[in-house]
Amino acid sequence: MKKTITTLLSTLLATAVLTGCGKKSELDNVRIGYLAEPSHGLHFIAKEKGYFAEEGINAELFQFSTTAEGCAAVKAKKLDVGTFGTAAPLLFIAQGTEFTIFGGMMIGGQAIIVKPENAGKFKNLSNFKGKKIGLGKLSTGDVIFRGALLKAGIDPYKDVQIIEFGGQNAVVEAVRKGAVDAGIVFSPHFSLAEQKYGMKVSNYIADFQPGYTCCRLIASTPEFRKNRDLYRRYLIAEIRAYKFYRTNPEETVQIFAKALKLPPELIRKDTYTERTFESNPDPLTKGTVDFWNTMKEIKYLPENSVNIHNHIDTTLYREALDEVLRRYPNDPVYLEMDKFFKANN
Repeated sequence: MKKTITTLLSTLLATAVLTGCGKKSELDNVRIGYLAEPSHGLHFIAKEKGYFAEEGINAELFQFSTTAEGCAAVKAKKLDVGTFGTAAPLLFIAQGTEFTIFGGMMIGGQAIIVKPENAGKFKNLSNFKGKKIGLGKLSTGDVIFRGALLKAGIDPYKDVQIIEFGGQNAVVEAVRKGAVDAGIVFSPHFSLAEQKYGMKVSNYIADFQPGYTCCRLIASTPEFRKNRDLYRRYLIAEIRAYKFYRTNPEETVQIFAKALKLPPELIRKDTYTERTFESNPDPLTKGTVDFWNTMKEIKYLPENSVNIHNHIDTTLYREALDEVLRRYPNDPVYLEMDKFFKANN
């Protein structure tokens, strides 16, 4: 189910060779990039349960280690769909990249980890003043945390020493070795840190901003406009996967564990026990615009930036959800998704 970045080019080359020989699959290929976290698991469900295939899609899944690498692959049209946080896609858009946000994958999902002896020292944002905080540059937690500090009257550039790392494992190591006082990581890394090193979660980022938007679905705008029916069918499969995730927790845990090669009990804890995140395919226009404005406030975006509304498309998700509701008009999960869409877009 999982392919690394290094296999991406060889797979694409093989696909090109087959196309050149005149062979065509019965299903339309869709190359999907994701990060290794349980909250991106709707892809795994849609593939494992056959929803992609039933919608005429052959889904190829490619795992990336950083949001920047993933966004670059979408920009280069090596991926059809990317799920790489919110901050990185928005920065690419601000810098002129033709991306369209057409759905989502995740709400929440980041936490602050500390050594066990420091677990009670960060009860509120003021406790972080003068401390060293490690995080992944342009991660969702990065933006939300800096924004929360600013709203609390704490200068994220003067009152706190924030140290940026290239990956989640590096943040965990920095906390473990005492190079930083606390680290912001996403699921499953905070649970792995607890399991492997006895660390503690001092705060969830949602403590500072409940229900914040994370992990948008992005596509190259020209490709999205050219292949709207393909993306509509892709969204139908994701919407169906969301219902499965909501109504079949134990099998969902097994699917996520198999895809990510993680213990089921860890997946279960993050996904259902503590509800540290929610996988959700909704575009979340309001939350995305709020995130964009936060990035402006913390000076992550150019002053004369683009109109973000021109890069968010909710019409295709609306069409996909309408199709699912046509098939299952009385389903409570899909009716709930309809209300959620109307409230957030």
